[in-house]
Amino acid sequence: MTTLNFWPGLDQAWDATADHPTPSEPAGQQAEGGARWRVIKSEPRARVLWLEADGCSPAAFKIYRTPPRLAWRTFGLASRANREFTVMMEAHRIGLPVVRPRYWLEHREKGCVEFCAIGLDAIDSVDLESWLARGEGDKEQRRRMAEATGVLLGRFHRAGLFWGTVSTRNLLMPRGADGDLLAIDLPYARLHGRDITGNEHAMTDLGCVLLLSEGQLAFDEGEREALMLGYCEGDADRARAINARTRLLSHKEWKRQRFLRRLGNLFSKGAKSRGRGGLYCPETGEYRPLGSEAVFLDCPDDRG
Repeated sequence: MTTLNFWPGLDQAWDATADHPTPSEPAGQQAEGGARWRVIKSEPRARVLWLEADGCSPAAFKIYRTPPRLAWRTFGLASRANREFTVMMEAHRIGLPVVRPRYWLEHREKGCVEFCAIGLDAIDSVDLESWLARGEGDKEQRRRMAEATGVLLGRFHRAGLFWGTVSTRNLLMPRGADGDLLAIDLPYARLHGRDITGNEHAMTDLGCVLLLSEGQLAFDEGEREALMLGYCEGDADRARAINARTRLLSHKEWKRQRFLRRLGNLFSKGAKSRGRGGLYCPETGEYRPLGSEAVFLDCPDDRG
């Protein structure tokens, strides 16, 4: 494998991509190997880029920026990108449906995180929330996607994974994949190492996935029942019981429980590294530290 570098550090990457429209057209030709990038999403504290080069698999690259006034809060803690990478790497290793992480990076000053980032496989997809909001599917397709949502959450919880930022916006529908979903955005997730189905963590996830970002219901009554059946692997009695439990929690309580879970997960450990990041090889399951914070793209040696 060869490596194409885009920027030598995360601060340079943030500055170089600051004044571009979202989403932007492919731009920013780099000197090495014709590498290209574009902005997919930009917010005050986060930016998502698309990295590509001829003959290479593209990558999504998510940069998090810590406001200077809040940087002290990160001293001694694993960075957000490190935590997200660690959970996604472990989830991928045990076969859970997450987007494959490639590597993570961080830039610290005096022990405090200024920037951190995670590189992921780039997936040609649409998020479930946008698909639902646009009303693109017919009744049967919507029911199948609701069931697929329940199946995914059920797999997560039986494997002991609490998501914490679950949302239909963070579920991807890969183009050409019939009924499959992939999860993204897991910075506050935690692997408990035991089945958590039905506990407080699981109920928080279930309650949140039933709502769109603006608070409206994501699924109608029939779709909700399909989701619960998928979650319970077709056990109708158990599905009815869990569905009844979700109705007892108000939206305010769901938000409160999610906040408390996320607050606690800030102190979870990330991947150990003596460098400035880490790399995951999915073929071997190997993890190795990185000694540089350069933003890069892996490409085959024989590309072109």
